[in-house]
Amino acid sequence: MPIDRDATLKQAEKLLRQGKLDGAIAEYVRLVEDQPRDWNAINALGDLYVRAGDLDRAVAQFTQVADYLFGEGFFPKAAALYKKALKVKAVHEHTLLRLSEIASQQGLLADARAYLRQLGRQRRDRGDTRGAADCLVRLARLDEADGDAKLAGARAAQALGNTPQAVHLFKDAADELAKSGRGKEALDALAEASALGPGDQDLRRRLARECVAAGQLDRARTFLTRETAGADPDLLLALGRLELLAGNEPEARSVLTRFIMVAPERTAALLQLAGEMARSGQPDVAFACVEVVVDEALLGSAWDKAFAALDAFLAHGAHIPALIKLVELAVDAGRDDVMHDAQARLADGYLAAGRGPEARVIAEDLVARDPASDAHVRRLRQALALLGITDADAIINRYRDAGETAGDWGLGTADWGLGAGDSGLGARDSAIGVDGRQSPVLDPGPPADDAIVIEAIEIDLSDALAGLSAASPMLPPPPIVPTEEPTKAPPDLESVFEEMRLRVSSEQQAQDAAAQYECGLRHLEAGRTAEAFADLQGAARMPLFRFKASARLGRLHVAGGNLQAGIEWLERAAEAPAPSAEESLAVLYDLAGALERIGESARALAILMEIEADVSAYRDVRERIDQLSRAQAGSSRA
Repeated sequence: MPIDRDATLKQAEKLLRQGKLDGAIAEYVRLVEDQPRDWNAINALGDLYVRAGDLDRAVAQFTQVADYLFGEGFFPKAAALYKKALKVKAVHEHTLLRLSEIASQQGLLADARAYLRQLGRQRRDRGDTRGAADCLVRLARLDEADGDAKLAGARAAQALGNTPQAVHLFKDAADELAKSGRGKEALDALAEASALGPGDQDLRRRLARECVAAGQLDRARTFLTRETAGADPDLLLALGRLELLAGNEPEARSVLTRFIMVAPERTAALLQLAGEMARSGQPDVAFACVEVVVDEALLGSAWDKAFAALDAFLAHGAHIPALIKLVELAVDAGRDDVMHDAQARLADGYLAAGRGPEARVIAEDLVARDPASDAHVRRLRQALALLGITDADAIINRYRDAGETAGDWGLGTADWGLGAGDSGLGARDSAIGVDGRQSPVLDPGPPADDAIVIEAIEIDLSDALAGLSAASPMLPPPPIVPTEEPTKAPPDLESVFEEMRLRVSSEQQAQDAAAQYECGLRHLEAGRTAEAFADLQGAARMPLFRFKASARLGRLHVAGGNLQAGIEWLERAAEAPAPSAEESLAVLYDLAGALERIGESARALAILMEIEADVSAYRDVRERIDQLSRAQAGSSRA
């Protein structure tokens, strides 16, 4: 039956007055055992244990009451009892830990740190390394903990195997260290966090951004990928720079194209990068940046922007690929003023590089167009000297006379129907100089698309019109060179003009396709998707624009979720001649991705292997091949 509390307390008091301490303690013990939540009796029992010198039992009574109060949220009362226990036994760890927690709750951070440091020292002294590490973690988690404390806590959490806690504390340490101007140490802390959580893309992105901001591009390379860069212009620009420096030009172009799409207003940053590369003696790398700007400008028909980009790059010095591009754009834009100047600069570039055949072709054209220019004559003379032709004056006079005669007739060299490879000379003149010696002949290579490239029609009008008028003004006849081949019969006049009509018709069709393609792009920019699709499909019917239009249609369909249609258009693009090897690879890469998405892994794998055969380190092709190969192996085993 229950004990009478009042009677028990009276008996304990009587025993104390008689000096019988043990008897009084026994009465309180009976009472606490019968009524375990009688906190006043428990506290009194603790006092009796102190008087009896039984300190461990005394502390146990005090902390029992304090723990109850702590759990109920009565922090001041709990703290008072914990401090009472601490006076009895200064090394009591549970008491020190509870007091640190209460001090932290009450904002008494100095007290909290003092209790934790005392506890940490005690644990370390007795060899409890894990307990000491726990104290460091708790110190790091206190409000207003400095960078050093958070760094120590992070490493302690790592030692305890608490990786999430360690990563969190390393990040906090980086923030605190950065605030105090210790940027390098902040980066080191972030790097340690990333090493523990390599799959944390947000952390890797932050690290890459911090490294770029600190100018540590080499270090940024460890964390910077297309995935971490995302749509961040600064990271994309930095990644493009790194890929250029590493010699990965296709990947660099792809990244920088992404950069200019995300931040079209930052063209100047790309041109600045190109300037840096050019000044450091890497003009080809620099030109890759400029081409990205030029291509973006041409996509929006911003011809002046494209010309300005090339001019800015060429201000650093002559660069043959850039000059070729400039001539090409000038021709496409119908800018004769730009074209003639660019041709002259290109001829000078070829001469400086010792490339006589190319320099001769351009110089001949320049002299024929402007016979009075001493500068052009000088260029032609230097080109002929490079080719070892001694009788240069005869050839120069021939082109001067031809240019002046063409001017009298009101005809330019374009009106003669001569291709660039002829440069005013027939086939025999191109191969054999006036002095009868063999001279190099440039082989323009096979046309990109036999269905659409219109080769220059070599027409000898002197043969075709020979019987019409003996008094017709004619070009000086080429020197007669012996040949064993039978002389071909001259074409009749009707066939000559029929070829001319076909050429004009083909050129008109090409112009119509170009207009339709540009119209499709404008519809896309304005959000008129249906009209854009119609115009792009029309442009794709013409071989000249089949690649560009089909590739654009394929990517639009894939982006819109119509994978089957996208695959069909991308396949058409892959079958058409591409403007460059990079654009061809990009279409194949996108086609493989679309096929993989619809489950045609075998076809996707074949295309990726084809890409790798051409460019071994193209984007992530190697990884995708490994993934698809493993997937196929797994399915075959199943």
